[in-house]
Amino acid sequence: MRYHNIALAVAISPVVLLVSCTRAVREPRLISPADIPSAASASGPLKAHMHSGDLVVLQEWTETDSALVGRGSRYGPDRTATHMGRIEFVLPFDSIALLEIEVHAGRRTTGVTGIAVWTVLYGIVTVRCVADPKGCFGSCPTFYVATDSGEALAAEGFSGSIARALEARDLDALYPAKSAGGPFSVVMRNEALETHAIRGLRLLAVPRPQGGRVLAAPDDRLYAARALTEPVRCVSPEGDCLAPLRALDGAERTSLADSGDLATTETLELEFPAARGALGLVLAARQSLLSTYLFYQTMGFLGRQAGEALAALERGGRDVAARAMGMARLVGTIRLDVWDGTTWTPLGTHEEAGPLARQITVFPFVHEAGGPIRVRLTAPKGAWRLDWAALAALDGPVEPLTLEPITISGDGVPDSVALALLRDPARHLVTYPGDTYRITFDLPATDGEWELLLESEGYYYEWMRAEWLADEDPGLAALALGDPAHALRVLAPAFKRAEADMELRFWNSRFRR
Repeated sequence: MRYHNIALAVAISPVVLLVSCTRAVREPRLISPADIPSAASASGPLKAHMHSGDLVVLQEWTETDSALVGRGSRYGPDRTATHMGRIEFVLPFDSIALLEIEVHAGRRTTGVTGIAVWTVLYGIVTVRCVADPKGCFGSCPTFYVATDSGEALAAEGFSGSIARALEARDLDALYPAKSAGGPFSVVMRNEALETHAIRGLRLLAVPRPQGGRVLAAPDDRLYAARALTEPVRCVSPEGDCLAPLRALDGAERTSLADSGDLATTETLELEFPAARGALGLVLAARQSLLSTYLFYQTMGFLGRQAGEALAALERGGRDVAARAMGMARLVGTIRLDVWDGTTWTPLGTHEEAGPLARQITVFPFVHEAGGPIRVRLTAPKGAWRLDWAALAALDGPVEPLTLEPITISGDGVPDSVALALLRDPARHLVTYPGDTYRITFDLPATDGEWELLLESEGYYYEWMRAEWLADEDPGLAALALGDPAHALRVLAPAFKRAEADMELRFWNSRFRR
């Protein structure tokens, strides 16, 4: 999953297809210099957005090992023509921020060498997205593990990495998984209209303490946790909120967004039995679909200028891209405080993005005051789903065993190319809608059970739905990117109209083969 915030579009979805059938369609694409289609497969010019800000529009092109060579026209950063006609250009790949093109979709390349998007969709999913494109399923890579009750969604990778400039590493607990050693498999799926670029995938393993668990803190340090204690009191704006937070059982505490300002916050206060020493607040949470809606809506506002916007983001690098996440920051943070006997002391923030899998995090602190432990959670209304809260006694940080994949299979067939890509930190394994891989690791034997966590690294591009183009509005796009606080007030009424049924529509449009 994935950080569905105020980001930028990267492709156009196809027209509706019949169930189990495909046909070629023409549609804009954004690709990287690593995956340039031939001129014969394109239905329009190749647009090279340069790091300098220039735009080169090529009518014909070829590649060398280090450069894109072609003929066309060049425009300055203000899009004033500087070289017109069929001028020959040699564009080194490291000078190109992003490439944009139209391709004949419906066929896929056999290799996985870049991030071009080739569309093969199934009609039942596409129909649902067309009927309600703002409720269409979206996700970064999803990861499933086997449990006693069947396959379970356990994690979603690098949720905040909605562009190459934001590529990041993510650590997720595979909390329902069990293993005492031997082969252990994770199923990775692309279940959305997205292109995923996975640089690496590693399994972290720590012997599970007897009667306890191993938990990750926001800084990715791992702690052995003992004596997990449930809260004895929970007070929220609606009253008692204890029942949904006492166990990790899928019964979530939710709320509705404010009708006038989507950044309006609410506060929950939790109380635990008295304890002293090294402690940790354990929180299991996932975002609601508020951030997803804002992400999709901003893509619609950008419309046909999304390519220019994304190229500017890629040119600017991580700092510029991070500044473009204003709305996401305002709705995507839970602030935690602990009562130290005199005042509320900051405990940290929970900012894990993604609406699919619950993220389980521990927030360490030292407590010496007497009496019950009181913790306060403050977050935007309607933005989070809280499943579990607990107080843990913590031992010191522990070091994990880190394992690389030993086999990868797609559709039950071993894929040595995918394995080589996933084990090479200089390259990416690229997946498209409907792709599924079973990735296997080899765990050594242990006397008890392993605590398992998954480390994923990469980024992804969301595909633009054609229906979103009807929302194109440069003024609102500028507002969303430049004044996010004001934008959250402007967008509140529209979100409230969609809020009640959004969750059901979202899950019903998941892309699966």
